[in-house]
Amino acid sequence: MWEGTEHVVVAASVDAVWTIVTDVARHAELAGSGEILSIRVDGPVTVGSTWDADIRVPKLDEPFVARSEVLVFDPPQEFSWTSAPPPIIDGEPESVPHVTWWFRLSPHDRGTLVEHAFRVVEPRVGAEDLTNFFDSTDRVASIRAGMRQTLSNLKGVAEAGLIA
Repeated sequence: MWEGTEHVVVAASVDAVWTIVTDVARHAELAGSGEILSIRVDGPVTVGSTWDADIRVPKLDEPFVARSEVLVFDPPQEFSWTSAPPPIIDGEPESVPHVTWWFRLSPHDRGTLVEHAFRVVEPRVGAEDLTNFFDSTDRVASIRAGMRQTLSNLKGVAEAGLIA
């Protein structure tokens, strides 16, 4: 299992930050990794809502589509979702890693404390391949760097009042 958490204080209200982080159509714009190319979502976001994201990860030959589903939608405190990339081994559904992302928001004397976190759990099949990829590419460090940039982008949007 791999996981990481990053934090930032945003000089904006919890409600304003909540509006931005739960607008999944904007996640490609906010994503500091540059790996999210586009998002396709229909309808309002709540527990059970799904969307598709076109993703390009460095060191992988081809872009792929990841299907996400909302796990927690607790306004204005916690927004969490799973993201399912394609199987590591073609045709083997047990080789899909379990990826969870979340934002947790709490009031802070200077605005809103934002926690952005991820957890990747190895699949039942193909775990060694995933471990080799994470180790050889220093994937956790690149994910965390992307998260820090995502938080910086979020801070810029929220503090500029660029709420859709």
